[in-house]
Amino acid sequence: MKKAGLLLVSGFFALALSSCGTAYTPMTEEQINAKVDSTFNAQKEAITTTANEACASTMEASVAAKVEELKAAATTTTTVTK
Repeated sequence: MKKAGLLLVSGFFALALSSCGTAYTPMTEEQINAKVDSTFNAQKEAITTTANEACASTMEASVAAKVEELKAAATTTTTVTK
């Protein structure tokens, strides 16, 4: 009885493992590097565009603040010299 149960269980596992398809083969170093490069290149443009837009908006705000500061300093200097 135990042998029949063991054969049944081992047969089930053999069937389950054989239906998994091809055996696992790990990726080579070249395949890994190619996958990394393709993923990076696919995302690079979007990240670069987002970073450039954030930088431009921050720069515009900084320039506008500095212009207002210089105008205020010029107004104060003009008022003091009169």
